Amino acid sequence: MKPLRGMKPLVVIPTYLRKGPDVAMLVDTIRAAQKTAPGAIDILVVDDGSPDPDLVNQAEALGHDLGYAFHRKEDNTGFSATVNVGLKKALAEERDAVLLNADLEIDTPGWVESAQGTMDNYGNEAAVIGGLLLYPQTGLIQHAGIYFSLLTRRFGEMYKYGPGNLPAALKRKAIPVTGAFQYIRYECLRDVGLYDEDFKLGWEDVDYCIRVFLAEKQCVYNPEIRGWHFESMFRGEKTEKVARWEMQSFAHLAKKWADQSFADFVPFF
Repeated sequence: MKPLRGMKPLVVIPTYLRKGPDVAMLVDTIRAAQKTAPGAIDILVVDDGSPDPDLVNQAEALGHDLGYAFHRKEDNTGFSATVNVGLKKALAEERDAVLLNADLEIDTPGWVESAQGTMDNYGNEAAVIGGLLLYPQTGLIQHAGIYFSLLTRRFGEMYKYGPGNLPAALKRKAIPVTGAFQYIRYECLRDVGLYDEDFKLGWEDVDYCIRVFLAEKQCVYNPEIRGWHFESMFRGEKTEKVARWEMQSFAHLAKKWADQSFADFVPFF
């Protein structure tokens, strides 16, 4: 069954609020998304069991003024389980979904239309679309797609810390893209499924993109969609729990894809 293309994409924003400025940054993210896609999106904020109930109440109350829906999770269970709340809703309603970090401001007017018009290398609609993300403090690249390194045997960000106008980073390419911003078409959700909830924090976006490519679909990096990623400002100090979750997630990725070749994700310059 084809999705109802008249329905707005559902923007899913996961949150974990630990201090007052986190709420202000969430508001900035929502306002930027609404400004650059006026009337073209619905927004669902999913809170991942934030420890301060006052901040959660504040974020929920703001939804009435800013026009977004809010979902509370009682327990802190990680990124995948949190975004899956929204992805399940989009799947049930047969519409596209957009994963958007609470610390990311899109500044490209018409980004929804740009994402929807992104094609893959075979002339089909790209299954998953990412964009060019920059550090706001410096204008340097935070994300321009994801590659696999034969040297470190890990996935990493393409052109990280390069200048924002780097010519190589301004070209579309079929490549994995970060979950900080992912436009996921309904057909992809239907055929590939949801995020793997065995990932708690880290590498779940890479895993999803691998699954997309193995399903003979493509993730496409589209630099015409640009955003400012306040990554280091929002995360705060890494806790023991976060460090453990990241290690467990990397171990899960390595075990899950131990026999998979990633040659197609190795860049050749």
